[in-house]
Amino acid sequence: MSEVLTGKINQICFYSEETDFIVVNVTTNEMDRPVLMTGYMPDYSTSLTYRFEGEFTTHHKYGKQFKISSYEVVTTDDGEAVVRYLSSSLFQGVGPVLAKHVVEALGPDALKKIVENPDALNQVRGMTEERKKVIEKVLTEKDEQHKTLQFFLSHGISLKMATKIMGVYPENTVQIVSENPYLLAENVEGIGFKTADELALSLAFQPDHPYRLQAALLYIIKQECMNQGSTYLGYEIISSRFKRQFPMIDDMTEILEALLRDEKIVLEDGRYYPESLYRAEKIIANTLKKYIAGVSNPDYDFEDVEEGIATLEEKWNIEYDESQREAIYAFLENDLMILSGGPGTGKTTIVKAMLTLYQKIEPGKQIALVAPTGRAAKRLSEACELEATTIHRLLKWDVYTNTFNHDENHPISADLLIIDEFSMVDTFLFSRLLAACGQVTKILLIGDEAQLPSIAPGQVLYDLIETKQIECVFLKHIFRQQAKSGIISISHAIRHDELHALEEIDNYQDIHFMPCKEQDVIRFVSKIIQKAVDEGYDFYDFQVLSPMYQGAAGVDAINEALQNLLNPKAENKPEVRIYQHIFREGDKVLQLKNRPDDNVFNGDIGIIIEIQKKDGFYYQQDKIFVDFEGDIVEYTSQDFNQLTLAYCMSIHKAQGSEFKIVVMPFVFRHGRMLKKNLIYTGMTRAKQALFLIGEKQAFISGIAHNENKRETTLKECFIQKEALSPYDFID
Repeated sequence: MSEVLTGKINQICFYSEETDFIVVNVTTNEMDRPVLMTGYMPDYSTSLTYRFEGEFTTHHKYGKQFKISSYEVVTTDDGEAVVRYLSSSLFQGVGPVLAKHVVEALGPDALKKIVENPDALNQVRGMTEERKKVIEKVLTEKDEQHKTLQFFLSHGISLKMATKIMGVYPENTVQIVSENPYLLAENVEGIGFKTADELALSLAFQPDHPYRLQAALLYIIKQECMNQGSTYLGYEIISSRFKRQFPMIDDMTEILEALLRDEKIVLEDGRYYPESLYRAEKIIANTLKKYIAGVSNPDYDFEDVEEGIATLEEKWNIEYDESQREAIYAFLENDLMILSGGPGTGKTTIVKAMLTLYQKIEPGKQIALVAPTGRAAKRLSEACELEATTIHRLLKWDVYTNTFNHDENHPISADLLIIDEFSMVDTFLFSRLLAACGQVTKILLIGDEAQLPSIAPGQVLYDLIETKQIECVFLKHIFRQQAKSGIISISHAIRHDELHALEEIDNYQDIHFMPCKEQDVIRFVSKIIQKAVDEGYDFYDFQVLSPMYQGAAGVDAINEALQNLLNPKAENKPEVRIYQHIFREGDKVLQLKNRPDDNVFNGDIGIIIEIQKKDGFYYQQDKIFVDFEGDIVEYTSQDFNQLTLAYCMSIHKAQGSEFKIVVMPFVFRHGRMLKKNLIYTGMTRAKQALFLIGEKQAFISGIAHNENKRETTLKECFIQKEALSPYDFID
């Protein structure tokens, strides 16, 4: 239930200039003690009286607070407050004396009178033209901000989102948005075509308005590229998708040409690219060419390197094979290198050796270790004994503007950049990372091209290997201690299309195939997971991976079954329903969206530690608190769609993660999703035990089915002679 409080800010506890998020203590007319308030305020003053609308909530750490949903300045009859406001630092050159003169001349409602008629200031004793302009400018800007906020709030846009919009369009906001609301879908993070379309229709835009049709077509192109993982589309695909949504439009030629004129899409050789993806491929190709051309000559001696390798072998009690030694020398001799190999081939071991030798040869050089996901970064950090982070965190991604603080003009501080799990890195993200590498002299890309490509458009690792211009070392030898592993042996057999090796599954202790019908999958899965729990494994140790969400062996059905098994309904256990899903305290959940401010990213797994149920008194809305291995994150009702149950997840969501025990169902219903790289990726998530359950022929058919490669032109950009493009001149 929304409440209204009126009062003044008496203490600013926290304010973010980047996001306009504020935490303040407010003395109100309605409460006998100061109220802690949180929310988004593009402007604020300790001198003005505000009317706040919102609701009381209880934070698990900071206690009861008032969450602001909207606010406005209240016209005050307190002359002293007006004096304090006008003599504040906002009004340069206006001191207490002049401020008193303003109130004396115009009365306690002076601010309102000035906004309505700035010439009223001519009545004030001692007023100069310069000071008049200062007062007029500040008050006009503040008034405009409040009007802007009210505009968005009246059209169903939240205060938080309105603040984001005002950050992107700080001037003439209402005018810009009113003229073309669809700009929001292009330029404001968190606003898609649907939200922009709802705003436009509420502003009386016609269904066939050119802006609407252009925005819809652009959305279709971008969405279809995302769905296919491609960086461009052909005309026929675009035409059919647009016709499906707008059957009343006979010809989309004009709409397409408008997007081309505005450079929102690019046409080249019959291919239609979203501008960002076209430019991203060019940036990647042109940047990496420079690293290839600039082979460094480090000051090292062959014998010194050999001695260093021998020292490491003795220290770590290992023996590097020929391909690993080749990898070490290739790394030292080249500014750009790809290190590839399947599980058990010692990629992590050899990277640790590379880093140790590099630090010895190049003391004082800065090293940046990154990975696409938080869990992958954590594994890399533990393996290399150096701090690693996500790519988004390294680039200081601003979730509110969807921009990176590190870019061409503000490069990262690193000499060596190492990227692990590189198969997951998409075209756009890699281009942004390379753009910020102005100080980086050496790059090492580590990945397994046989795994699934990135969720977003591109197949960067595969394309770069295919260019055959980058130094690549493929580790093939499986270490003796790993060769006993069925998980590793069978995974390598699948990687190399050696299907006869499947007959050997029963000869290994760590991999099992358990045949059953689709309707029996949940029963088998439940037995395995229950046994794991009984043996002391926790929720982070085991993971069920399914190719699809629907069906008796799909993600949703398995999640529901395991939730009832491991965390059943109880009288004293709070729960909330979110659409078709129920969440309980103690549930294992998956994060679906990046939240860099909370150090939580898409794919992270956590445990619900508390649920606050709306009661209309203490709690004004439902809240969920999740523990992501030490990071506690609060979710309100509008954020609940960022969570889903994680007892079972899709194989795509498991990329970059490893689990002691993995269970994977295979049934014919999953047929269209079952492909070799998907199965291979899922299997290689297991470290100690892998259980394959279901219809064996579905499994065999899947690994025999190679995924069609995505439509990209990175390889083409890379190997063609560099030609001038207008995009080369864009900063």
